[in-house]
Amino acid sequence: MTPRRLLLSGLFLWCAAIAATPLLSSLGGAGAGAASLSYEFFSRVCHQLDSRSFHIAGYKMAVCIRCTSIYAAFFLSVLFSPMLSRTFLAAVPARVLLIASGLPMAVDVGLAALGIHESNVFTRMTSGALFGCALSIVLVPTLDEVIGWLFFRRDSKQNWQSVPKESLNTLRQSG
Repeated sequence: MTPRRLLLSGLFLWCAAIAATPLLSSLGGAGAGAASLSYEFFSRVCHQLDSRSFHIAGYKMAVCIRCTSIYAAFFLSVLFSPMLSRTFLAAVPARVLLIASGLPMAVDVGLAALGIHESNVFTRMTSGALFGCALSIVLVPTLDEVIGWLFFRRDSKQNWQSVPKESLNTLRQSG
């Protein structure tokens, strides 16, 4: 296990929970109860408007289209980042990248709020996906280091190695 794999596992579980929520709702009974908890959990990060959400089995996903696109693009960007070259982005400051990628989203929301433009599935998906990709480019190197620092250690060749449970328990007790 490496920090990147741990991050990917967490991102996969996050995205799977978003997609599983409407499936749980469609089951009724205990499934609907679990879905209710999931909707409540995700309501902390998204407005969850029915008209602005994808639906599976007749039930809305746990987050809206734009949030779904952000999370999915973030996950896919992290998943495929080892195959992509980041050299063309190295010269772009993180702040500029985030502002440039967030601008289409801000314009879409702003124009819709002013009644000038009707936000639609395409604009929500594309602006969310663009921002999710940029967010992964900016955050993943830091997240890799933080996860590595918390759960792993580097060997003499600077490769990540899992920290034994005993070491984690000692670290937690001393902190």
